[in-house]
Amino acid sequence: MENILLYPTLSPEMLEAAGLSVDKYHFTYEYQEKYFSLHQKGSTTLKLSDSLEIWNVETEGLILDKTVCFAYPNLLKGKNGVACKGAEIGICIIWTNKKLTQTGIILPVSDVESPQGRNCKFHYMFAPGRISGDLELSLSMFIKSEAGEILEDEEDLINEAGVTVGEIEHVVLDFNSLYMEFPIEEYKSENEPLWWIEFSEWEDPKTIDMFTKDSLCLYLNPYYDACPAPSTSDSSNSIKNFDLMVDILAQTYLMIFQRLSDDDLKATRQNVGLTNNSICSILHQFIEDCYEELHWESPEKLLKSLQINIRKKLQEDT
Repeated sequence: MENILLYPTLSPEMLEAAGLSVDKYHFTYEYQEKYFSLHQKGSTTLKLSDSLEIWNVETEGLILDKTVCFAYPNLLKGKNGVACKGAEIGICIIWTNKKLTQTGIILPVSDVESPQGRNCKFHYMFAPGRISGDLELSLSMFIKSEAGEILEDEEDLINEAGVTVGEIEHVVLDFNSLYMEFPIEEYKSENEPLWWIEFSEWEDPKTIDMFTKDSLCLYLNPYYDACPAPSTSDSSNSIKNFDLMVDILAQTYLMIFQRLSDDDLKATRQNVGLTNNSICSILHQFIEDCYEELHWESPEKLLKSLQINIRKKLQEDT
């Protein structure tokens, strides 16, 4: 259940009125005292790639830059905003690395307000080994300093330093391969098939049910020699029995798509009302990252297009 806040927070209408302009993140890395840009793909979940095939987040780290501008920042204050007129609103990037159970806050290196508006620039470096697995970046605003006086029409506004008043943008950097990010367990047994998938009872795959083992899980049975498996080397993403893994994942995705209602599938394809990391949100990102369009005319055409795209995705990762 989402937290219920008893004070106004940022809304799309507020941000639009304030003239918000948010540049995409720019990601780079340093190698032999030179800086190289990384290509990013995706919208809410980003995959980074290096055309030189040098970069690895755990050995080269990651540098991020971002610019955020407000044409009319004062419209975020007062009775129609999120802070009292006498308060100061700060902006930051809250980062979370779940695999290493770490979190932190990135403040702007430059935050300038002028008659032309407010311009904030972020620059931050994650040192090699600092992050692994994935990285969540939440661009948020907070009460930086309280107002000395609360006006009569500002009584509903929060006036406490350090309190977050809303999120502007949320993205996830996914450093794992398609194979490793999928909820997969190994279960060795001579009495079970080579592979199978188990689903929980979904309540709402758009908002409540997350793309985790609690909602769905693909089981692989290493009792069989043909069972696909990742390389045992930490430096390699190679997969044993690659072709079979492609077919298993394609059939698994087909079953997941078929389990959605017509309304949920429509919301997934159009990215409407999806919570980050929900089943439908991850499926939307999967669709968006496909090299070729998926064919929804029939189950057999969808399966074929899934096989084509998953093969290319896995080949990119290995």
